[in-house]
This record gives sequence, C-alpha cells and structure tokens, in this order.
Amino acid sequence: MRPRQLIARAADLLFPLRCAGCGAFDTPLCARCGADLVPATGPGRCGFCSAAWDGEGFCPRCFGWRELAGVRAVYEHTGAARALVHRLKYERYRALAPLMANRLAAAAAALPVDGWVAVPLHRRRERERGFNQAELLLRRAGLPPAPARLRRLRHTGSQVRRTAAERAAALAGAFACDGPPLDGLRIGIIDDVITSGATVRECARALRDRGAREVWAFSFTRASLDLARPDSPIDH
Repeated sequence: MRPRQLIARAADLLFPLRCAGCGAFDTPLCARCGADLVPATGPGRCGFCSAAWDGEGFCPRCFGWRELAGVRAVYEHTGAARALVHRLKYERYRALAPLMANRLAAAAAALPVDGWVAVPLHRRRERERGFNQAELLLRRAGLPPAPARLRRLRHTGSQVRRTAAERAAALAGAFACDGPPLDGLRIGIIDDVITSGATVRECARALRDRGAREVWAFSFTRASLDLARPDSPIDH
C-alpha cells in the first residue's frame, strides 16, 4: 500500500464521522440535511440526462449525446449532496463512501445494465489522491463489474473552471477500454458527479468501440448547467 493510501486509511480511523452538510457528529449525513437533498429523478428533470428541466421532451444540455442510452443520478449537485461529493473527492474523506454507494446501488438497480465500469483517473491523479472515488463507489455499491475496464490515456488536468466546450476538447480521445470484447452487453458507467457530460460521453465512445450494445451513465449527483450561460466556466 502506498504512503498516501496509508495516510488516507489512518485519517478514516482517527477523524470522527461528521455530517457533510452541517458538521454534526457521528453521522455522514444527519436527518435534517438528508431531508434537504434534491432528487435527480421525477418531475422537473430531463428524461434523458436527469438535469433540471421544466420544458417538454429532453433538455438542450444533452442534445447530440448519441453515445449514451441515458444519464441517471441520485441527487442534484447542490447542498449536502454537493458537500458529500467534494469531501470524498477533495478532502479524501472515504468514510462517506458507504452511504453514497448504498444510495447509488439502490437507484442503479432499476437500470438495464449487464456490468459496470468506473470512470478512471489518470495514474498521476490517482497517486496524488490515493484512490479513485468512482472506483471506490462502484466497489462499495457491490454492482456487477463489466468484463473490461476503462483506462485514461493522458493526464487532462483539472476540469474545474473550464467551460463545457473546453472540457469536451480536453477529454476528446482520452479513454480506452481494455479487456475482452463487450459485444452485445449493456454497460453502466459510474462517477461521483456528472456536469457537462464530456467525461462520460468519451468513456461511452471507448466502450462502444469495444462492442458495447448500449451505455448508461450514472452518478451520485447531477449538476444542472445554467442554460442561460452555456459558455460560463464551471466551478465543479
């Protein structure tokens, strides 16, 4: 085990469990903060990409996402749900993973998926962080793994503060799929948050090139980009 992984494991044991929303002790999410979570399903959401949408049909955010059969998420990327994602990813607080993974697993059961893959980090980023948060969530959720795995071909840097167009350009061709052919299989992609969709779309291209019949993307949170400001930098 690498030194950073050892440090992360020690932190999980030494630091008390606290609510990601308000800081209350002995729980990753208290009842009050849990009640304020905004579901990313049902009325007021796009039927294809799960972003907030009160119009008819699918929203303009996912126009042209032909690589995917659909996008699903558990919560809107706001409030305590956003805090859970950020604490796991940036503060390396892995004690939050079981709660997040359990809610992912419960919602993912409804998807027509044969096997799951996690969005990969570049090896440099994974060494820095000590773990891949998407892989951790997939493992904790107990979802059936796909026979093949995704691999990140190059280090694309942080996507924070890039526009959707900049993210798409940076991630083009950034992933490959290794392992047996996926001929005829329906594959699900797990990530912690889906924002512009650039990452999961590129992952889906690699999986379809490997033979996947269809690809679904699934995440703990879905960030609904402001349709009135499509070219604004994204702060998460």
